[in-house]
Amino acid sequence: MHIAIVADNIADRKQAERLFDRANTALSSETGTLFISSYGDETSFLHACMKYDLFVLDFDNDVPHSLAVAEKLKEKNAPGLIVVCKNAEAPFLYETAIQGLYTLDKPILTAPLHKLIRDVHLEIKKVQSQLDLVEIRTDTDTHYISRSTILYARAYEKEHRLSYHLTDGSVLESTGGSDDLMRYLGDYDEFVQRPGHLLVNKDHIRSEDKKSICISNGDTIEISLLDRLGILR
Repeated sequence: MHIAIVADNIADRKQAERLFDRANTALSSETGTLFISSYGDETSFLHACMKYDLFVLDFDNDVPHSLAVAEKLKEKNAPGLIVVCKNAEAPFLYETAIQGLYTLDKPILTAPLHKLIRDVHLEIKKVQSQLDLVEIRTDTDTHYISRSTILYARAYEKEHRLSYHLTDGSVLESTGGSDDLMRYLGDYDEFVQRPGHLLVNKDHIRSEDKKSICISNGDTIEISLLDRLGILR
């Protein structure tokens, strides 16, 4: 999950960075790695807002400013969910808020922050499931790929690399291990797990035996003895 923290108070920004870093350590097994970027104002991140899953807006004692930035994100059709930070004792008029907006009370506490991250992760998964889309982030781009176009995907543990083989013949590569691969695709019924840190779209399997799998595009995936024995590759 890619998260943008936007806070004009440097102390608040640094504190948020620390809290999210600790949350990453605590929650990454559930939510995947949290990639954190932080900014001091909106002008420096709005041009790159399409890559974020979550925006955390914290303008010092200025909720209206946060709402104005949220409006700009909506105008740009930024896909990320939006969180507005506010002082715990300050009222927040939900009728003036943008639909789907989250709030987080300050000072930010660990339990509410972790709940928020879990909730956002589930919401992202739900939306992607409804749209039949999987998000794949390469080194340079973010791709939203229909699950039906993924033939198979493999984790290369030693290189900490994932590869996704698509029906159009292209291969997308991203950073991650087998645990990440299971988080991204393992919950979907069309993907079945095979030896060698491999997930295969069962709708594209023509035939298989213990040593190989024949895919609908003509590819043959060899299952080596090392794979069958579960030896790290």
